[in-house]
Amino acid sequence: MRARLLKPGFFTNEDLAQLPVRARLLFAGLWGLADRDGRLEDRPPRIKAAIFPYDRVNVEPLLQALARAGFVARYTAASTRCLVLPTFQQHQHPHRREPPSTLPPPPRQPARPAGRSAPGPRPIYMPRFKAYCAIFRRVLERAPNADLGELAAQFKDACAAEQMHCDGETTRKVIDAVIHARRRRA
Repeated sequence: MRARLLKPGFFTNEDLAQLPVRARLLFAGLWGLADRDGRLEDRPPRIKAAIFPYDRVNVEPLLQALARAGFVARYTAASTRCLVLPTFQQHQHPHRREPPSTLPPPPRQPARPAGRSAPGPRPIYMPRFKAYCAIFRRVLERAPNADLGELAAQFKDACAAEQMHCDGETTRKVIDAVIHARRRRA
């Protein structure tokens, strides 16, 4: 593993805290495995051997949870399955002698202003937003006569059951989108 630093904010990240403890530990370990550009091969058995050598852990569902939450991005480029830590460049300053990445870059990596985290609420990426809407539709089908407060609480519980973090802003956007779509159809 390479020498990396974890800032104190790593442990108080509310979005990360929504994930299982092993997913958080895996995420911390990925920082040490990543190259100077925040990339590594997406090889769960090898990742497991490097981060959890003495534990019986299935890394694949943990990687999926990290990807759903936006902490890692999985991609295939030049026939190589890769992972990238999207905020790596903001939080790490690799040694100048560390060799450049030999892995291909992701097809499109969202650009953020240098040296800053994204201000305000994180954007909801379309696949994740669609997943949130599907969860809310299921909640709405089970309790069609519930008030919005009760629906919001049930929606957050359903998201937690699927290991998807859902803050108040996301909840509001999802409820507005689903209800607006139903009104248009009516």
